[in-house]
Amino acid sequence: MRDINGLLSTAGILVPLKEIDVSVTISGFVADVQSTLLYINTEEFPIEAIFTFPLDDQSAVYKFVADIDGRHLSAECHEKEKAKEIYDDAITSGHTAMLLQEDESAGDIFSCKLGNFPSKAEARIVFGFATELDLEPDGKVKFTLPTVLNPRYSPAVGGLTPAGKARYATGNAIPYKLNFQLNVKGPQKIKGIRGTNDKLNVDYSDAQKVAKVTLVDEFKFNHDISVLVEYENCNVPQIVLEKGDPHSGGLLKEDVLMLNFFLETPAQIPRTNPGEFIFIIDRSESMEGEKMKSAKETLLLFLKSLPVNCYFNVIGFGSSFASLFPEGSRIYNEENLKKAEKLQRLTEADMGGTEILRPMEYVFKQKLIENYPRQLFLLTDGEVYNTKDVIKLAGSNSQHTRIFTVGIGQGASTALVRGLAKAGKGKEIFVTDSERLQPKVISLLQCAMQPVASDVEITWDLPSPVTWIMMPAKIPYFFLGVRHILYIILSGTDGVDPSCVCSMTLKGKLLSKPFEYKETFTFHDNTETGTSSSIHRLAAKAQIIELQLNEAQKEQIVTISKSANVISKHTAFVMVERKLVKGMTVERVVPTLTAYNLLGGPPPVQGMPLLMTCCASGLPPPPPPKYLSALGPPSGFTGDAKLEMMSDSEAGQGMPRLIPSRASGPPPPPLPKSIGPPSGFTGGAQFEKIRDSETSKMGSKENSHSDRMMDIIRLQTFHGTWSLGSELLDLLKTREDLLKQTIPLKNDTVVATVAVIAWLRKYHMERRDEWQMLETKALDWLEVQDLQGHMVEDLISRVTI
Repeated sequence: MRDINGLLSTAGILVPLKEIDVSVTISGFVADVQSTLLYINTEEFPIEAIFTFPLDDQSAVYKFVADIDGRHLSAECHEKEKAKEIYDDAITSGHTAMLLQEDESAGDIFSCKLGNFPSKAEARIVFGFATELDLEPDGKVKFTLPTVLNPRYSPAVGGLTPAGKARYATGNAIPYKLNFQLNVKGPQKIKGIRGTNDKLNVDYSDAQKVAKVTLVDEFKFNHDISVLVEYENCNVPQIVLEKGDPHSGGLLKEDVLMLNFFLETPAQIPRTNPGEFIFIIDRSESMEGEKMKSAKETLLLFLKSLPVNCYFNVIGFGSSFASLFPEGSRIYNEENLKKAEKLQRLTEADMGGTEILRPMEYVFKQKLIENYPRQLFLLTDGEVYNTKDVIKLAGSNSQHTRIFTVGIGQGASTALVRGLAKAGKGKEIFVTDSERLQPKVISLLQCAMQPVASDVEITWDLPSPVTWIMMPAKIPYFFLGVRHILYIILSGTDGVDPSCVCSMTLKGKLLSKPFEYKETFTFHDNTETGTSSSIHRLAAKAQIIELQLNEAQKEQIVTISKSANVISKHTAFVMVERKLVKGMTVERVVPTLTAYNLLGGPPPVQGMPLLMTCCASGLPPPPPPKYLSALGPPSGFTGDAKLEMMSDSEAGQGMPRLIPSRASGPPPPPLPKSIGPPSGFTGGAQFEKIRDSETSKMGSKENSHSDRMMDIIRLQTFHGTWSLGSELLDLLKTREDLLKQTIPLKNDTVVATVAVIAWLRKYHMERRDEWQMLETKALDWLEVQDLQGHMVEDLISRVTI
């Protein structure tokens, strides 16, 4: 049944999936998840139920069992093509069969098929997975259960395509329930637990080392479920030895040790490292609203936090892309900062779809700047269909460009965001709409300013005759002050004194200076025995991810996958019920939640309609969505255009502009032949589409809506200072004479800079992670000024504001 917009209505469609029960157990930095799917076939004939759903791409899926009318089935892990063959043969022969597999396009999309599901039958399908938990910049451990699966932008079709074989529905149209409960078993006292979007019931026990968590309200299908757990001290190393099962084979038979540790910054290492910083910001239409406002504030903080002696550039992308400095990154100075600030004010969600590959190709074609390591930041809320191509491109350029990624909003692709960061030897973060983006992005910038370590090696001192294998085989990169996880497989531990002292030593060089980190432990203090063997599964998944990034032979991945019973892109779970089923099977696709209902209407999708409720309810169809599948020209484009460089005297910016073509006049200047922009490049067209008179209006309008802290940050100069002008005084709500009474110096710039630092510390200490790098730059400048014998901190303490 179709409505007048060509979208599939839910009227008359029977969905066999009735309920999902999710039970989560968190222990330290690991979560084990058991998800039970209740299917009931109310129809008069057998069906094939297909459910496509999201999972974090680092999840190790290790369990797939089912109970159908009292009969218990367990799946086996097979090479994927073999598993599909077993499933298809079973369906053709009239047997009930189930298949669980990872999608071909991305590791964060999974599909569950229940074929030849008998009429009037009931089935409970359970799949289990383990996952590492992210550690937030504020020290909280975060668990996320993905429920949102958005369509992916495909450059080949110029629009959105389904993620896997998903059929989409808005939150109100999801026909099944989701029940959620979580148990936390902390290695130490739990200080607090809260949800980012949901209200939680939390019951503590065992001196607040154990907690049981449930949702206060029935889950509404409009967001992922995210829970933050704060331990009393999460920055101490955590070591867990998970004993193997002597009755199992392969990896599951051995002991596996997991080490969580943090590298402290050596005293001799500088706080900042000069480099080239390129910020690539998603300007697709799905970024409209609060996400774009947050992204613009983030861009401003990024620009103000850069070190003085660096190079930088800003690129916006959608279905096309535009570069602030088309010829390549420029030196960070007052003039270029002003150009970037104007760009920041004009940036809007007006560039169509989400095509990441071409702007990245453009960046990698730019000539490297000697002695300025390139750091690339990608900020996106979208997904791409060609995830593998993007990640492969990042990996092939990882020797000279580190990549840091920010996934924004519900349903951001973990395969893309994590995969790019891993391939680019960087770091990733995820931010939902309800979280502040700025602190996390600044934490990435702090990582990017660290020097790259070299000559890194890890050794383990273990008692004889214990032998070890690290998974993944080596740690290719790390960051100071950030948690890292290592796994080692141990053999020969039987009979070893559990109180024997063992150690791990990491050595390397930073800026040619040697450093060393050592962690000691005993087996006795850290042994665990779990029925699900979560740490074993995660060790295998870490190895599988490394092999896939390095494009290892399929046979290697299949061997690890089957040994640990963890599926990969080359393996799948399959199970067959031998009882014959009569009747012709009919396909039933279970709808999957998409976040696009939050944008005022879902987008049309190439090749697969969206489920909607409007016709079933008698309501009129929604207005045409803004985010069109046929993307067309970017906002502000009125016809054929040429790329013209405006002179500094004409616009005061020296930025490129997209203007209508004309019969006469000088031709546009060519870009450097050594670069040659790829298809899709629009220069700075999107950044110069508004006249200067309109720019001032936009700037004043934006300022009226932003908080005072961001307005004050905007006034900071590139070298970290503030001028003692009327605008700053108004924002600080003070007078010049009052400041000079408490700061006895003649240098107005010093007075203003000291006053701002004092104001930030007094009124915004809870947001210090956002402005700390700006403060550092200001303090560095103050330290070399003539303060007439005064100490910087003494001057700051004098300010009454």
